[in-house]
Amino acid sequence: MTLFLRLVQTQRQTLAMTPQLMQAIKLLQMSNLELEAAVREEVDKNPLLTLAPRADGRVAPRREGMSELSGLDPFATVAARTTLAEHATREMAALGLTRTERRIADWLVGSLEDDGRLAEDAVEGAVVHLGAARAEVEAVLARLQTLAPAGIFARSLPECLALQLADRGSLTRLARAVLDNLQLVAKRDVRRLAEACGADEEDVLDVLAEIRALDPRPGLQFDPTPVQPIEPDVVVRPRAAGGFVVVLDTTRLPRVLVDADYHAEIAATGDNAALSFANQCLRSAHWLTRSLDQRARTIVKVASAIVSRQRAFFEGKAEHVAPLTLREVAEDIGMHESTVSRVVSNKALSSPRGVFPFRAFFAVAIDSAEGTVSADAVRAQIRRIVDAETAGSVRSDDEIVKTLKASGIVIARRTVAKYREAMNIPSSVERRRMARQTPSEGRPRR
Repeated sequence: MTLFLRLVQTQRQTLAMTPQLMQAIKLLQMSNLELEAAVREEVDKNPLLTLAPRADGRVAPRREGMSELSGLDPFATVAARTTLAEHATREMAALGLTRTERRIADWLVGSLEDDGRLAEDAVEGAVVHLGAARAEVEAVLARLQTLAPAGIFARSLPECLALQLADRGSLTRLARAVLDNLQLVAKRDVRRLAEACGADEEDVLDVLAEIRALDPRPGLQFDPTPVQPIEPDVVVRPRAAGGFVVVLDTTRLPRVLVDADYHAEIAATGDNAALSFANQCLRSAHWLTRSLDQRARTIVKVASAIVSRQRAFFEGKAEHVAPLTLREVAEDIGMHESTVSRVVSNKALSSPRGVFPFRAFFAVAIDSAEGTVSADAVRAQIRRIVDAETAGSVRSDDEIVKTLKASGIVIARRTVAKYREAMNIPSSVERRRMARQTPSEGRPRR
């Protein structure tokens, strides 16, 4: 067999990802806080760049040895909460502890978990490392367990719930018995639970109703995680003549200036090496300013297309957003779908109806008798159906499908199940069981 080889020449177009183009793409998908940090980094590297005062009159300060993404910027809107340990330390000052008791209390405070529970080895650790008697540690712990919020410093879930019931004056013998059988509570097996507690089912149901109102993780209200509110990138304002105008919110955007005079000074020195470096810095500076301008224009274009497509929602004529895809917006503004995807990442808009992430306006289309509706509208309809249920009218997923179909929405049972689970709605079996066990209008019939 003979093999013949030949050389074939083909021509095709490819997009070369230059460092400048990669930078522009990265800037496009950044949030305002990330953008400010990135611009600060460029200013620090480029002597021809200067940060101008922002629209709110402030300039991001230069800080040695601090990361721009540390979350500690004076211009970042971050609210720090009081930590659980700080709260407990402040509250126990009123307990009148001795110096020895205070050492034990400090150890126990340092052993608190985020949810308010005490670490499993906290008491043993105080005995071993502080040389304290176990009885002394237990006595200090008992006093710490009187602090608010009720339930902190508990060593287990039953103890946490018991402390809260005691604080309410509801820690009865029956309540203690129910807490000793939490595995039956989890199974919602009221009959066996009543037998284990030696009580009537109706009395057990009353205790369960009170337990459900308790907080199993009381320490989480002191979560030290910073709160970062949504900051809008664009503002949507209604026009007097109708419609809306979309403008960029420039108050939080970094503004850079190119120092052309400094470049001219370097050029006048006749130093070729210095001039070469200055020319490179000038090209980078102009590229950055063009990239920032293009970023701003693209964000406004995408936001304007969203507002146009979702006009009924912004006018208050529709409860939910209409079906919308990235491709539709891309076609409206003549850009690639991937560009739109980058724009909607980490961006938000402010409107008369509130502040929303761009992503909130993209919804899957569901067929209905009146055209198409968004998946959000279908989920809301499922929620209304479930909320309207009574103990005798709990609907299965198949029945929900039929109810939706009667209103003109055609959807598969598995889709109903998927939406229901995403909204943390239990199955119909669980909802029936919960309805029977929850005392509301009257006692459950037996």
